[in-house]
Order: sequence, then structure tokens, then C-alpha cells
Amino acid sequence: MNNPMKKLAVASILIASPLLWLMNNQVGATPKPTISQSIHSQAAQPKDKWRNMSEKEEINQIKSLIDSRMGVAALNQLALKGFIGFGCKRSFYVNERYSGFQTLIRVKCNKPKGASIAIGYSEIRVVFNRFEDNIENFNIERVSEETGSPKIKLPD
Repeated sequence: MNNPMKKLAVASILIASPLLWLMNNQVGATPKPTISQSIHSQAAQPKDKWRNMSEKEEINQIKSLIDSRMGVAALNQLALKGFIGFGCKRSFYVNERYSGFQTLIRVKCNKPKGASIAIGYSEIRVVFNRFEDNIENFNIERVSEETGSPKIKLPD
């Protein structure tokens, strides 16, 4: 092994191998969830307390949905599933744990609705998660006899 290039190659492999092994076997750090992710993941926590919105809060909620791309997207989902129109009653709720940062629209219809012919949904719920008055994301829960009781307990 008098060739300097061979010595350099062997030295490189001996140095690089443990480094590559170490890099490959390190425990990856998981990023800390954002506020909206935390709120979203906790949408169905039993310790959450939902309350009905006041009339003024409902008006502000509707305005914020219309003024937001995510709000309009959620309303489009409701329309596509047939939950906008006659025979459907809307209720608005606020999660007291998160104040105005998490709200919910519940739409109950007198006849089952939905895009699926296999399951008709009697109710649909949309949970909105906000950050600084902007809707960050929303989650849709469909409720029917087939899906069982809803994840979120709401007041009557």
C-alpha cells in the first residue's frame, strides 16, 4: 500500500463510515406542533366545552367564512354534500377552551344527505381552527347511524 491515493481512499472510508452510520442512526427530532395543529388534534377532547354562539357571534362567523378562502372551501364542501338549502338547520358553536380560535358549524337535515349512495348523513360538522383571525384549516365530521355517535359533544 505504497500508493498515496489508496491510503487516502482507505482513510476516507474509515472516517466516513462511522459518520454515515451515526447520521443514519440518529434519532430524528420531531418538530413541535403549531398552535393550530395542537387545536386541530384536540378537536375531540372530552375536556373541551362547546357553547352556542350568540347572534352577534354567528353574524361575525358568517362574515369571516365569506371573507376567507378556507371558509369558502368549507362552505363549498357543505354545498357539494347537499347540506346547504331547505330542510337543513345550522347551529354555531365556540370551543370555550380556545375561545374564538376554534369554532364549529353543525348542519342537521331532515333527510339524509351526502355524496355517497352507500351512507346518508343526517348531520355534518365543520370545525374551524384560526390563528390571528385567519382560518388556518378545517375538519369535517359526518354523522349518521352507521358512523356511530359524534366525536364532539355539543350542547342541545
